Amino acid sequence: MKQYYMLIKNGFIDFKTIMIEKYHLLNLDETDAIILIKLNNCLLKNKTKLSHDELAPTMSISANTISKRIVELVKNGFITLTLSDVDASEVFSLDETYKRLGNLLESEDEQTLDNEVVNTTRKAVTLIEQKFKKVITPLELEVINHWVVDDKYNINEIEKAIDECVKLKKNSVRYVDLLLKPKETKINKVENLQELFNNVRNKSK
Repeated sequence: MKQYYMLIKNGFIDFKTIMIEKYHLLNLDETDAIILIKLNNCLLKNKTKLSHDELAPTMSISANTISKRIVELVKNGFITLTLSDVDASEVFSLDETYKRLGNLLESEDEQTLDNEVVNTTRKAVTLIEQKFKKVITPLELEVINHWVVDDKYNINEIEKAIDECVKLKKNSVRYVDLLLKPKETKINKVENLQELFNNVRNKSK
């Protein structure tokens, strides 16, 4: 979230675009969204003092209505009012709005990742059941899920290992697992040999 927050705050992600796309997910209406967009434009021009009258000429609602809307946006945490360190005048920020938009983008990223995991796991299961001509067990499903979630193997790598097992007539999830992790197995063997060597050397002292 912090990364998205900074990208929005610093203008690397266009505030206007993201607000128009996401305002309804923040329980805002179109008028609230436009007010926040216009206030963000003020901040881009280093105008940090809240002025209802400045917004009114560019909107189809009255200054009084804008004032009421801004009060609600402050009340609901979208606009923060503080005192300036320079002259003690009241200034505003949209940091909380940036954070809420950042949270939305992060949640969408997590959902996309979850969908990718589910899709890759489903494809892997389908490939194994088709090519091995068997129904996988719950334990095998756990192994497949481990490939996708923990080891980050993509479907192409998994399919390649499955095809190799078919060629070797080793139609087993266990053999697919061994083919996917040859480097890891070698590293573990080296570490085990080093540990054995260290133990022998220590005993000989």
